[in-house]
Amino acid sequence: MSSTQDFNHLKSETSNYLRQHAENPVFWRAYGDAALKEAKEQNKPILLSIGYSSCHWCHVMADETFEDTRTAQILNEKFIPIKVDREEMPDLDQYYQMICQLMNGGGGWPLNVFLTPDMEPFFCATYLPKIDQKDMPSLATAAEQLAKAFIDDKETVLKNAKQLLEAAKTPARAKQEVEFNGEFPPAGSILNAVKSFADTTNGGYGKAPKFPQFPFYEFATEQILEGMIPEELAKHVVTSVERMLMGGIYDHARGGIHRYSVDENWLVPHFEKMLYDQAGLLKVLSKLSLLYPSPLVLDSLIQTLTYLESEMLSDNGHFFTSQDADSEGVEGLYFTFTKEEFIDVVTRSHEDIGEKLETILSWFRFTDEGNFEKQLNVVALNPDKRDEFFKPENWEILRKIKISLFEERQKRIPPKTDNKGVASWNFQMAVALIDVLQYSKIAPIQEAASRLLKKVTEGIHKTFLSHGSESERSNILSTTTRKDNSLLFEDYVFFADFQLRLYEISGNKVFKNNGIETLLYIKDNFFNEHLYTRALDSDKGFDNIPAPVFDQSFKAPVGTYISLVRKWSLESAQISGVLDQLDTTIRNLKHVALQNPLGFGELLRALIYPKAAYKKISIPLAWLRDNQIQTMFPYFSARFTINYHEDSNEKWEICNFNACELSGEGFDNFKEVFFPKKQGDAPEQS
Repeated sequence: MSSTQDFNHLKSETSNYLRQHAENPVFWRAYGDAALKEAKEQNKPILLSIGYSSCHWCHVMADETFEDTRTAQILNEKFIPIKVDREEMPDLDQYYQMICQLMNGGGGWPLNVFLTPDMEPFFCATYLPKIDQKDMPSLATAAEQLAKAFIDDKETVLKNAKQLLEAAKTPARAKQEVEFNGEFPPAGSILNAVKSFADTTNGGYGKAPKFPQFPFYEFATEQILEGMIPEELAKHVVTSVERMLMGGIYDHARGGIHRYSVDENWLVPHFEKMLYDQAGLLKVLSKLSLLYPSPLVLDSLIQTLTYLESEMLSDNGHFFTSQDADSEGVEGLYFTFTKEEFIDVVTRSHEDIGEKLETILSWFRFTDEGNFEKQLNVVALNPDKRDEFFKPENWEILRKIKISLFEERQKRIPPKTDNKGVASWNFQMAVALIDVLQYSKIAPIQEAASRLLKKVTEGIHKTFLSHGSESERSNILSTTTRKDNSLLFEDYVFFADFQLRLYEISGNKVFKNNGIETLLYIKDNFFNEHLYTRALDSDKGFDNIPAPVFDQSFKAPVGTYISLVRKWSLESAQISGVLDQLDTTIRNLKHVALQNPLGFGELLRALIYPKAAYKKISIPLAWLRDNQIQTMFPYFSARFTINYHEDSNEKWEICNFNACELSGEGFDNFKEVFFPKKQGDAPEQS
């Protein structure tokens, strides 16, 4: 913290991230018309610095680089410094992340973009240190050089900036088309194509750093359940998720997953926890639990649900965005233990465990010197001992140890929680909870998911939605708990998904109407040859770029939208018309996704099925109300739409785009069609 008593413009902001910089000697402004006007009037370039409150490297820059008086002097004299919370302005963040990707081949947070007074970018970087390093200039050095270039070589600066802006407006296109037969390659061939990237030692794909890539694992798990993945490839997917859950990237004491692993073997994470990662984790684990109901998968589900309810749910019922990586100014301090601390916790809490202590230690990856830093250890299981600790009696010991570690952690100062809510993240979490309800077969897990879903559905309606006076239809009111944000493509897409999934589990037609009307609204307001991040008539002072198709922090909403339109075009002629208009976009995105399948999991989920695979099932609403149909949801969710009727009969039918293929009457008849008895099966006992 600066010793000066003068505050910049951020003291009165509501954002935790902005307030973290309120006492920097850098004279920060919040993003807005006043700051942009000031830059133009003074003809000064802008430093636009974007981050979020739980970002570790954002803290490092705040506490070191931005506290440096020399750096602050340069920025205050030669630039207009502007701070942005990326969770409050995700469209601005996406825009400049795209610019940085084009300029440097990568992005991330903190993102520091140098702009002309007209918001044209001419340099970007992520973390920049206080002092020059061997392979990285300090922020002060970079700022001085850029300020000089802006004055001495402005023509070149402006020319390069305009080229970047034009490139950012160009929709994603494949460098070359991928040849395949039929509408799309089968899932097995897609997994075979990425086999060369598989880490057969540690699980996952590629090298460090390793991100969980939940959309890809969800795609792969769904296709395994469909029987479309060869055993060898399927085994790697399951092993990869298991290794994540054994690693330090998973919080063994409390539940939930950290952002990513800095190493190849999932051991040491960046410790921040993001809401959208928890949603991705729940979706994968719920589906994997059908395929591989191991104690590790099932315990991780219930543990994460408990964590979300206890630590991430607001009094208003919506979920918070994130939890910090740091506590007491030290990354990972809250989550880690020395070996001696671990032994002390275990022996104090379990007096009868003494003779088993060496065996228990071997189940973990603790070292005397620490597997993290300063003798601290990240809690992680040793995969070499998997068969041993998976034994029921040993797994029960592990459960008790995890509880003891959590109780010990509760005595510490916890990381801070960013208590804002983001609408699209809450919609994603609600859908993840519906997945848990539909796929999990374990009663306590279902009960926990149901309880959370009820709370968050009510919280979403109170926090993010408004209701028209003439109908029951809900409209999105705001992007975040800050009410002055403009609504984005991702908000509407994930809201439509949430509403249509609510219809699946409730039969309430209001939700179906909300979802279908929202899909149509998106086409009318966000589509003009391509799908855009903001509404087409939006004017915010920076370009409206095509919506991301790559899975970035979370699944790409373009993939979700295409998936919803393809499924629900069976239900609505209007939606079928939208599908026709998306035809050129879809044909192009097939080749884009196949260039890098690991990064386009959500698009793969949207594109994998041929048109003929989509079906519409019409069944009595009574089957839902008396809980007959629930056990069959996992077999419908990926490519079937459900239409409930309230006729007095029990007629059912299954239709494709052209005709109805099957029909009958009665639930037993319906179930027999889906699960025909094999010859020799014994009859069910009444």
